[in-house]
Amino acid sequence: MKKVYILIGVFIFFVIGISIVGSFIIMGDVKTPEIKDVFTVQINKEVYFSCYGYTIDKPNVIVNPYGNSPLTAIVMFETDDYSEVELTIKSKDGSSDINYTFSKNKYHYIPVYGLYADYDNTIVLESEDKVKVINIKTSKLPEDFKFDDSNNNANFTFYNVNYPYAVDSNNEVRWYLNEKYYGNITVDSDSSIIIGSNRYNEDGNAISLYRMNMLGKVYNEYLLSGDYYGFNAIYNDNIVVLSDRVLLVDIQTGEIMEKLASNDDFDYLGVVDDKIVVSKEDKYYIVSGKKIEDFSFEKRLNVHDFYDNTSEYRVLPSNRFGDLLETGTSSKNVPLLKYDKKVPEEIEIKTDTNRLSIINNSDDVVYLILDKFFDKRIYEVNDIKYVNFTGLSGKYTIYIKTKNKLYKTDYYIEV
Repeated sequence: MKKVYILIGVFIFFVIGISIVGSFIIMGDVKTPEIKDVFTVQINKEVYFSCYGYTIDKPNVIVNPYGNSPLTAIVMFETDDYSEVELTIKSKDGSSDINYTFSKNKYHYIPVYGLYADYDNTIVLESEDKVKVINIKTSKLPEDFKFDDSNNNANFTFYNVNYPYAVDSNNEVRWYLNEKYYGNITVDSDSSIIIGSNRYNEDGNAISLYRMNMLGKVYNEYLLSGDYYGFNAIYNDNIVVLSDRVLLVDIQTGEIMEKLASNDDFDYLGVVDDKIVVSKEDKYYIVSGKKIEDFSFEKRLNVHDFYDNTSEYRVLPSNRFGDLLETGTSSKNVPLLKYDKKVPEEIEIKTDTNRLSIINNSDDVVYLILDKFFDKRIYEVNDIKYVNFTGLSGKYTIYIKTKNKLYKTDYYIEV
C-alpha cells in the first residue's frame, strides 16, 4: 500500500512540476508590442508639472501637456504672496480676446485653452503688478482634419467629426484632440468633457467613456457592459449614456445606477429641461423609466465657454471603473502539431491597452489560437476580433489557422 501512495505522490509532483515548467515555455520569441495605458502615460508627463523655483518673469511653460490637445498649455510659477492671476489670450481680430481671472494663490498652475492652430499665439499674464507676455507657436491641423458643415456665430461650439474640436464665432478652430475619440461631446463644469474613448470593438463602437479636461487629461474611464452608441449627457450631476439600454451612470463611482428604456435604434440622446430625450427617425421622445413618451423640441448648438468655473489646475489621480468582459472562445479544436512559420500577409496582429486585436483582411474565416501549457484559447475571426486579457494568465504563444493551414507566429503575449 505504501508503494501505491508513493507512486501517486510522485505522479502528482511530476504533474505540478511539468505545469510550472510549461507555464514558462514560450515558442514565440518576440513579445507583441505593448501600448502603454493612458493613465501611465499621464503620470509620466505630470512629473514635469512644477511651479517651484519659477517666477512669472520666467515661468515653466508646457505646450500640449498630455500630448493629445495641441492648442492648450500649462503655465506654472510662484508669487511672493497669495495673488490673483489675470490671463489674456489675444485674438486674431483684436476684438474677441479670451480673458479669465484666477483666484488668489501662491503656487500657480494656469491652464491655457483656446490657442489658434498654425499661429504664433500671444498670451498675457498679469499678477502682483507684473506683466508677462508669452508667445506659443502651434502646428497645423492634421491633414485629414474634417469640419462640420454648419457655420454659426457662437463662442465656442463643439463638434466631433473625425477629431473632436471647438470653433469660435469666426469659425476658427481653437481647441481639438489629435486622436479619434467616439461620439458626441458633453461639456461638464470645470472645463471637462465626457466623450467616447479611442478604444473600439469589432463593431466600431467605443468600449468605454472618458471624462477628461480640455488639456487632454483623462480623469475617469467608464467601461460599459454593453456597446457605447456615441451619445451621452449630464443628468442630475451624473451621466446618461446610450448603450444597449439607456443607462444612468454614477459620475463619481462608475456604478450603473439605473437601466432605463431599451435602445430601439435611437440616433440621438440628450437632456432637455431636465428630461432625458432620445430620437428615432426625426421623432423625439422623453425617457420615463423603461418607457418613452412623445416629445417635441429643436436641437441646440453645443456651445460652451472654455473657462466654465475653471480653477487653477490640480494634478488629480485617474480612475478606471468597470471591467473588460472576458472574450468568448470558439468550440473548434485545432491540433498544434504541424504548422508553417510564414503567416499570410492579410492577417494583422496588434495590441491595444489590455487587449490583443487580430484583423482579418481575407474572405476566409481565421482562427486565432493562444497556447500555454494546459491552456489553449481559440477565437473565430471573420473581420476584426478583440481578445481582452481578462481571464488570461501567463505567457501564450500565438498561432493562426486559415484555409485549413496552421501557422505559428513569432509573437507571444504575457499577461
